[in-house]
Amino acid sequence: MAKDHDYNVQAGEPVGVIAAQSLGEPGTQMVLRTFHMTGMAATAIATSGLPRIIELLDAKKMPSSPIMRIYLKESYSKNFAKADEVAKKISEIKMGSVMRRIVENFSKGKILVLLNSQAMQAVDLTARSVAARLSKEVGVTAKVGEHGNIVINTHTKNLKEVRGITVKITKAIVNGIEGAGRAMVVQDRNGEFYIESAGSNIEPVMQVEGVDPAKIYTNDLFATYRVFGIEAARNTLALELMKTLEDQDISVNDRHISLIADAMTADGTIQSIGRHGLVGKKESVFAKAAFEETVKHLINAAAFGQIDHMRGVTENILVGKQIPLGTGSVRLAIKNKESKKK
Repeated sequence: MAKDHDYNVQAGEPVGVIAAQSLGEPGTQMVLRTFHMTGMAATAIATSGLPRIIELLDAKKMPSSPIMRIYLKESYSKNFAKADEVAKKISEIKMGSVMRRIVENFSKGKILVLLNSQAMQAVDLTARSVAARLSKEVGVTAKVGEHGNIVINTHTKNLKEVRGITVKITKAIVNGIEGAGRAMVVQDRNGEFYIESAGSNIEPVMQVEGVDPAKIYTNDLFATYRVFGIEAARNTLALELMKTLEDQDISVNDRHISLIADAMTADGTIQSIGRHGLVGKKESVFAKAAFEETVKHLINAAAFGQIDHMRGVTENILVGKQIPLGTGSVRLAIKNKESKKK
């Protein structure tokens, strides 16, 4: 257990620069490590390494590999059968994954969907339930025909409209929650069951019976922000950064990560680190010019008569002045009594 004095920082300590360096230096190691681990990329479940770090610091609206960890109420978390039922309600199944092919009859304005019986059994779907969901999702009349296949009446004989409906049918969701992805039951070390899903859509998942709405985790920062608020998004950002580094066997003190997460969420929204976020909102002209689009910032400053008060680190280094941190933050005045007597 760390003591309080272990976390004290000296006055004038350049904590921002140290935090940036603490994350920037390991980032170069991840570049090298990614180069040597090329063959392993296909087996990764979620984006990891440097691409994930960049994704987080750039505050991407949607992660390239969204995931959800869904915890269940006590009566469900200790029973695999019940947990599996919940997973099937959540798991997103699209029509394209449970059919063999589609046959279009343009002269009659009908579409025949040939189902894959094995794929249907694997996800516990029936032709009747699929037909009902298609009627609702696509807005057509779908009925179960011969041999358990689905016959769809499009109510039009226009070739373009029939083909458009065919495309919609292929992409239509016939079971589960849109955006949730495939869900599976996982058992933790304590023997309790929870659900992991290869997608992110928190709001409808919270309404599913058996799900504990207070215990849903997603690596999607903006989904967390929308549902649980900015503090939860801040914690998720810090946790994801730490987890990504730990997966690469890189150790960074959590204080540096916390400072970066705090800076990105301090104004109540999630900002990126770059010119469209934290750097772009700096008051200093030189600090903005030192990062990107140098000429643009200098021309705008000259045109509009902007003033740089030189209070930060970057701008002072740029013009060769002493930075207002460390020993540069101290101002000494010596009062010499003897000189007054003379």
